[in-house]
Formats: sequence, C-alpha cells, structure tokens
Amino acid sequence: MTHTPEPSASRAPPPRVPPVFIAGMRYAQVPGDLETDGQVGGILAAYDASNREVWRLKVYENPRRPELEGDVQDVWFRSLRAEGGKLLIENERGERFEVDPATQRVSGRPAPAPKPQSDIDPTSGQPRIRKPG
Repeated sequence: MTHTPEPSASRAPPPRVPPVFIAGMRYAQVPGDLETDGQVGGILAAYDASNREVWRLKVYENPRRPELEGDVQDVWFRSLRAEGGKLLIENERGERFEVDPATQRVSGRPAPAPKPQSDIDPTSGQPRIRKPG
C-alpha cells in the first residue's frame, strides 16, 4: 500500500522537488510505504535509464506517533541537488543530509537549534509575562 501524498485541511502538499541526474541515473524523492519502508517521507529512490527502480533508501528516520494525524507528521525533502557526485538533501525540518549514491551511505547534520524567543514583546516593546511551570 503506497501512500500518495495528498493535501489535507491540516497540511499543505509536500514541496515539489525535481529529480537529479548523475551518470545516467535519476534520483528522486518517493512517497514511502508505512508497511515496507516504515515511514512516508524521507525516502530516496534511484532509477536506471529504463526507469526501473534500482534501489530505495531511507535518508532519515521519521517515526509516527499513533495518537496524531499521520500526514501532518510526514517530513518531506525541501531540496535535492547533486554536488561532486553526491546527493545533497535538505528536509522540511532544515536537517541536511549527504548521500553517496555509489555506497548508499547517508551522513547528516541535525537542524539548527531554534533561536530563543525574546523576552520582549515585539508589538508592545514590554517584557513578556510568563506563566510559571
């Protein structure tokens, strides 16, 4: 059962990320299957010149929490590009990954830490009131 990403009331459609070509192979983000891939987003596939899927790779983990709606938890590629024979991927969380197509090895960096929220309200210029706990 392959999941086809559809827009919902709670989530915008996944970003459109064009495929990348290296040495006659096409690399593209594909929707994963929960049963076989274990997740929906974060899956990269390689295709040969005859458009046959050669391999599929989970670039990053994206486990789902059963108590939450599934599609809002999916994390898709934001960008995919080739550089020096490697595939560079950034996901919707801002995490960056490098995939070596020859070895199918993934290395990555976590998303940058969010900037701390200012203690000054930008509208009023007054200190924010924080509730204890």
